[in-house]
Order: sequence, then structure tokens, then C-alpha cells
Amino acid sequence: MVAIIWQKVTTCNTTGGATIMGSFPYPRNGIIKLDYEFILIFKKGGNPPKVSKEIKELSKLTREEWNQYFSGHWNFPGERQDKHLAMFPEELPKRLIKMFSFVGETVLDPFLGSGTTSLAAKNLGRNSVGYEINEDFLPIIKEKLGIEQNTVFEEATFEIIKQEELNINFKEEIKKLPYIFKDPTKFDKKLDPRKLTFGSKINNSNNEKGKYHKVKDILSPDSIILDNGLKIKLIGVKPKPEKNAEAIKFLKEKLKGQKVFIKFDDVKYDDKNNLLCYLYLWNKTFINAHLIKNGLVDVDTSLDYKYKTKFLKLNPQNFLNMSPHLLT
Repeated sequence: MVAIIWQKVTTCNTTGGATIMGSFPYPRNGIIKLDYEFILIFKKGGNPPKVSKEIKELSKLTREEWNQYFSGHWNFPGERQDKHLAMFPEELPKRLIKMFSFVGETVLDPFLGSGTTSLAAKNLGRNSVGYEINEDFLPIIKEKLGIEQNTVFEEATFEIIKQEELNINFKEEIKKLPYIFKDPTKFDKKLDPRKLTFGSKINNSNNEKGKYHKVKDILSPDSIILDNGLKIKLIGVKPKPEKNAEAIKFLKEKLKGQKVFIKFDDVKYDDKNNLLCYLYLWNKTFINAHLIKNGLVDVDTSLDYKYKTKFLKLNPQNFLNMSPHLLT
């Protein structure tokens, strides 16, 4: 749905740090205080259960609460981090619980931590379920919720369940799922996407000239890996099985130790999600065209691209086999 910006009160020093950090009072090494957090709001689809009029009345928000809670900016102090590294004040879950649940409903906290969410749920007449994998936090949770305190009037009941050791082969269980994602591109996960610029027609940044690379590996006459890990396919190039060895040898001789740059066409990917490029040497030698001109590959006619007709004309045999509509 949306996000709420929680602006913390900075004078509380909730993290134990100084209020003035960096090279004060001189430039240029001042440190920006991270005195805010984003609270992301997601809403589950489907039809919610019906709520009785009585429960609705018990769950009402005042006009002041409504205007304050459903604002895009919240201002209240953070919590001192003395027992847990990511503690937040009760005011935070209190607002969210009142905004999105009715009295008697169940609030889930998958990362229970010190138990603040369950405390807020308890104080607002909601049930709660919390998960925490760090058993060291259990005493903190018990203390915060008052689990071990003996009171005359028992306000709530608590149950702590320790999960038994699971003996599950997750790989086999995943295979049973109705939908399994498979990465069709199989990109090198070490690839830094910030180094890739696909550009647009507005800034004309699809011209990669000036951003030079070197060839790391030649997989086939039309498939090359650059030094930044990017796998590219030479657009318009269709390998000839009988010429593959000769074509690869040609590429190795041409590209060895040379700086290269790439350009993109309007069509960026083929039907197998391969990234399509024109490859040039630093001196503008057009590698795609040279492969075709030397008869080491055929012209790929399965796609429409800028130099399709020109590529076909480079190879006389291809030109003779061209369809009449391609000649126009």
C-alpha cells in the first residue's frame, strides 16, 4: 500500500551515540543522523471475516487517533537499545494494531525480539503469536510480558513452545511445490547491475562507446563473456556448425588483448533471454559484420534489427536467398 516515515526524537540518544557526529563544526565530514525509519504497509487480498457490531464499537479509534495514526509522518521517541539491538517503543505496534485489527483478533510477529508487539497486543485486547529463534531473548520476553509474575487477576494466558529439531530435506520439499522459480538467464550472481547501462532513446545512452571492456571468454561464435561477467550474444549472428572452430579462432585473434565496446538495438533480448549486442573493437571494427563477411557464420533472420538487411548483403549467398520484402 504505502509507507509511513517514523521521525524519531533525536535528543533522546536512543542508540547511545552523540547528538553531533563527524567533523563539527567544520566541513566536510559531518555525519547525517539516521533519525527516521520507513514503516511499510502491505495489505493482504481477499475477503476479511465479518465483525460484530459489539467488537467494532470496542475497537473504535477516536478522531484524534485517526488523524494522528493515518498520517504519513509519525513523531515519537525511539527506545533505548539496552536489552536488544533493535528494540522499538510500544507506541509503534500499538498504532499499527489499532489501525488494522479488531479486538480479539490475532497479531503475528515473525521476529518477536524482546516481545514489544505481544505486549502491545495484550494491552489492546488482542491475541498474539510471536516467533524468535534466539533463545537468549526468552528471559527478556518473559519479563516484559510479566509471564512469571503472580497476580490475583489473571489478565492473559501465555504458552511458550520450543520447536523440535526439524529433519527435513528442503530441496526435496521444494520440488513438491506447485510452482518453482527457475532463472532462465543464469547470470553470474557476482555481476554488479550498477555497471550495466541499458539507456533510453531520450538520453541516447544505449551507445556504450567509451565504456571499454575486454573479452573474458568466447563460448561460441555468437556468445561472449566480457570482463565484468556480462554474457552477451552477437545480434544477427547465426553459427554454422561446420565453421564453429574457425569462427572461434577468428574471434580469439581479433579480440585478444583488445579493448571492445558494445551497442544495443531496439530489441534487447531473444526468446531465450540472451542479451543481444553489437560488438566493436576500440577502432570501430564491427565484429558482427566481419564474422558474416568472412562467411564464418550465417545471418540470423529470426529477429528484426537495425542492420538485418546490411548483414544479408554482406554475404552473397544470403543476399540471393533474401525474401523480396527484405530488399525494400
